[in-house]
Amino acid sequence: MKPGFIYSKGSIPAYLCPTCEKGKMLPDLESCLSRQTGESIILSKLDYWEESFQKEMLRVDLSCANEDCKEVGVLVLEGELYARNDNQTEPEMLFTPIYINPAPQLFPLNSAYPDDIRKIAQEAFSLFWSDPASCGNKIRVGVEVLLNNLGIEKEYKNKNGIVELSKKGRPRPMTLHKRLEKFKSVSASSAYALESIKWLGNESSHAGDLIHQSVVYRAVMIFGSVLAHLYSNQPIEKEVDYSIEHVNFWCHPDEQKSWPQKT
Repeated sequence: MKPGFIYSKGSIPAYLCPTCEKGKMLPDLESCLSRQTGESIILSKLDYWEESFQKEMLRVDLSCANEDCKEVGVLVLEGELYARNDNQTEPEMLFTPIYINPAPQLFPLNSAYPDDIRKIAQEAFSLFWSDPASCGNKIRVGVEVLLNNLGIEKEYKNKNGIVELSKKGRPRPMTLHKRLEKFKSVSASSAYALESIKWLGNESSHAGDLIHQSVVYRAVMIFGSVLAHLYSNQPIEKEVDYSIEHVNFWCHPDEQKSWPQKT
């Protein structure tokens, strides 16, 4: 199961069960339920494609093939009817996943990762399909928790090392930006990568539905690569540099200033 892909009803793939991490979650296509919505008016989009407004919601039961696990789940997909202009191919309903439970792991959750990090990552995987903005916020929370596990200070202290208090008498939390600055002395490359997730988290809190799933996917994979680097001594993948640029382009305020402006 990959984000951004569309599937025909007969090509919905299995994926590794996140519960046992051994068996495959298999779709039961014989017992799936569907419901059509929208109109069936066909509009020309490109010279070689036509698309109709007719839509279909598809619910598919899932089950793990591992006899020792037998996890069950559900997959919900949204379909649209596509047809070619060659008049030789019948229109076909193609589907995009919009909800999966249990959600597939977008990156492997190594047993060396702290339990709270694994929990947050799995929650982000679930949110990814249905609410990309919430997934972006969840990954940002994961960055904070990661820094906690790495011993990076999370509260401001005075010159004597005493925690500063807010007007309400509570410890004054350090900003994520400041914490990442401190983390640069430990791992500059990891801190730079995680900073892009901070920008996504900020944008996710304000932009909501305007957050693109593709941008969130890049951020999730950045987080996974940093975790593998810090806990498994794996080098940060070269593709991460592109992912950082991609996330920053959409979410970094300085990059947004360079966007074409309406006149």
